[in-house]
Amino acid sequence: SRAVLAQLSCLPQGLSFFIIKMMRDIVAFTTPPVLAAVWFADAMLKTDSLSAFVVGRTKSVNPQLQHPLAFENQIPVTSAFEAPGPAKLVGFGCCFGLAATVVRVASCRSAKSRQVARRAEKGDIEVAEQVETKPLPYFETIPKAIMDKKTLDKLMSTLPKEQWDDPPEDSYLYNLKMYAETYGEGKATKMGWWDFWYMTINRPDADEFKSGEELAMEKEAYMRILRTGQIPMQIPGPGGTFDTGALIQWRGKEYFAGDQVQTPVTNGSFAVQYLNNLAFYRDGLKPWQRGLEIGMAHGYFIIGPFVNLGPLRNTPEAATVGLLSGVALILMASMGGLLFGATAKPRYFDEEGDAPASGFGELIRWHALGGIGGAGFAHALLTVFAS
Repeated sequence: SRAVLAQLSCLPQGLSFFIIKMMRDIVAFTTPPVLAAVWFADAMLKTDSLSAFVVGRTKSVNPQLQHPLAFENQIPVTSAFEAPGPAKLVGFGCCFGLAATVVRVASCRSAKSRQVARRAEKGDIEVAEQVETKPLPYFETIPKAIMDKKTLDKLMSTLPKEQWDDPPEDSYLYNLKMYAETYGEGKATKMGWWDFWYMTINRPDADEFKSGEELAMEKEAYMRILRTGQIPMQIPGPGGTFDTGALIQWRGKEYFAGDQVQTPVTNGSFAVQYLNNLAFYRDGLKPWQRGLEIGMAHGYFIIGPFVNLGPLRNTPEAATVGLLSGVALILMASMGGLLFGATAKPRYFDEEGDAPASGFGELIRWHALGGIGGAGFAHALLTVFAS
């Protein structure tokens, strides 16, 4: 048995399963009934102690009909043929069982294939019936008075086919779907003149929007521009942005260098010249000169909100209160700058041999002085010319 199992394991899986199934049918279903039938027939039909399953001449049933010379040359049956023993009967039953099993397995396989074909055919028929009985989608029942076919086809091309049955709310197809569910064919509700007029004046024409192919081409062109390191320059406006047709080269020479990103503010010629002329970036100035100029500009403009928007804006002391508030704010900003210089110690304006943050500290001190002077000058102008 181990040798048989080893040989079966070397065969393909389908062939091994077929052989095992056939052997099971032989042993369990076919061979025992055949052996039983053979033994029963042999027991019932044998005569003169001979088996009924003997091939050859036997004695006639009626002795009177026999020829007189027939017995002279007759050969004894027991010497010419032998009765089959149990081993021969078992072999006969096994052979017959093997043949019957082969026929049975083949007929079962063909019956299963026919059953599978009938099921597939039945499934196709059911699917066909379901497709035929499926109701028409909403966009096939919209009358021409609501939307002509050309505009409808172009509108449907702007969305994927999977979203036609459930379009997004920002698409006009959503409005058409709501119309079909409310006023569609077979509905009890009828459209009034106001609804019809509202849908008519808000209906988009085919020339007012782009088709799906045009949108895809526009997106592809936009992505192609982005891959070159450029971006279209757009100006914000009512209802969206407007394309200027200009391109901004935002990417530097290195693809993934963030410090090389360029913008119109940081890399435009006007912006660069403006920033370079500020006191903080201008070349050739001492730290005290930078601080004085920056402080005067801050102090001159800082008292304006306190004078015009403060709680005492309608009193004669509005300019004085604005001056005091502006000076206090300048002093607080200067104290913050001194704390920053004492802790972070920036070396922006340090000269060779100076202590760390000495140039920055000088800038902040003169910023406080310039701020107080700018606020006083603005107060003098307000006091003189306001009256």
